[in-house]
Amino acid sequence: MNRDESVAKATYEKQLVQLKEKFTLLDKRLSLKADEIVFTMAVSHRKEIDQLKDEVIKLREQLKEVKREKKREGGGHFALSSRKKSAG
Repeated sequence: MNRDESVAKATYEKQLVQLKEKFTLLDKRLSLKADEIVFTMAVSHRKEIDQLKDEVIKLREQLKEVKREKKREGGGHFALSSRKKSAG
């Protein structure tokens, strides 16, 4: 089509409406995809948080057990000695 040729108003408006519809559809698809990605990441992060929480709980239990064993072995000064080391 040359610059001198013109498009009928009805044709122009019809194509403009079609273009707007395509953009609207593309926007919806993009938004849906973004929501899916965010949801997937949230689920993944939740699982990781749960795993880390479980690990912290296990480490606390292990630390309690070590303290109990130390106390049974006569190392009742365990807490006192660790305070002195961390103070300086």
